[in-house]
Amino acid sequence: MPPVTNLTQRLRSRARLVYSLAALAGVVALGTVGFHLIEGWSPLDALYMTVMTVTTVGYGPPKELTPAGRNFAIVFMVVGVGTAGLLLSSAVQALVRSEILAAYGERRRQREMSKLRDHYIICGAGRVGTRIVREMRRAGVPFVAVESNALLAAEL
Repeated sequence: MPPVTNLTQRLRSRARLVYSLAALAGVVALGTVGFHLIEGWSPLDALYMTVMTVTTVGYGPPKELTPAGRNFAIVFMVVGVGTAGLLLSSAVQALVRSEILAAYGERRRQREMSKLRDHYIICGAGRVGTRIVREMRRAGVPFVAVESNALLAAEL
């Protein structure tokens, strides 16, 4: 898998995770405001009910719900739990994808290095090292570049 594809997949996973977190924050805000307005509860009681619903703790409402509050709670339970599930699946996906890509990349590097014979070793990717890498790559000369800076190594 080319490095650009790996980076794109990581960014997509990270973006999905950020969007899921934002959606969950929005759902918590919506639930808190909804219970506050519909039931007339204090913001703290409304937040408590919201968090309890999203986390599926199930202690029951802090106060008795009105029929309008029950209707809101029913809709909110579906939306809140669905959003929490989305966040959980996005987090697991980002973690698993990151681990798989790291393992795949390491195995690929090991395979490539085990095939090398009669190659050059370039230490450092400063101005000179980067130019040497470019020239050797263009000439098709086998080499291994060693660089301690991860950002510079990724650019090679």
